[in-house]
Amino acid sequence: MSPIRFDTAGLSPKADYANLSAVLKQCVTGNGLLDRRELADCAERLDAQLALLAVTGPSANPALFPSKEDALTYWYNARAAWAIKLAAASDPNEPPPASRLEDQPFILDGRTMTLRAIDATLAAEGDWRWPVAAPGIRFCRAGLPDKPFSPADIRQQIPRRINDLLADPRRTVIDVDRQEVRIPPIVWQFRDQIMEEHRRTYGQSEATFVTALLPYAHGRALHRLQDAVGYRAVEAPAQGKLAMK
Repeated sequence: MSPIRFDTAGLSPKADYANLSAVLKQCVTGNGLLDRRELADCAERLDAQLALLAVTGPSANPALFPSKEDALTYWYNARAAWAIKLAAASDPNEPPPASRLEDQPFILDGRTMTLRAIDATLAAEGDWRWPVAAPGIRFCRAGLPDKPFSPADIRQQIPRRINDLLADPRRTVIDVDRQEVRIPPIVWQFRDQIMEEHRRTYGQSEATFVTALLPYAHGRALHRLQDAVGYRAVEAPAQGKLAMK
């Protein structure tokens, strides 16, 4: 697949998410769905944001992103913007293969990237929570935000977003009849790391994966997982419906 490109002539790099803010405000509903009907009105602002992100980034302009929080904010906002762009070209009734969304190349941070490459960049920091909490457009990922991420509270947002991922029955499915918990693939791929952290912290060598997820849940998420302790944990299908209406 050829990379998606925008005309970036005359654009000066800057860490500015104003256009993304307008897109999220207009196109993301109160329950976290992307409203397809509003996308056409937002297309120009979304493309303007993506063009700016193409020439701006932690690798292309490190001085603009002096802290880890600045860089993390950039990757989360970039992933949200590109997830929306790729979903806009998809049929909500016939979700595209996950690979077509995750592996479609585009220009970001002055280089060719993909959504999967953004996840790899986040995971390279050594904290599995970073890619798990990153926004996506499918129900097997954490949801889109209703406003851009900010360096001021990005670290506080991460545990909240993981909790929301575990609380949402559309994303973490608990099948009572089969007595299994279908874990989103983005969480499942870090199961060994999560289990090892649990063993080191709590000394429970026989803990199940569901038990190991309990420390990252509270409220509704915690109650759901506690009710499912003893259920078999399985990886949910990678396809995942688009979180659109």
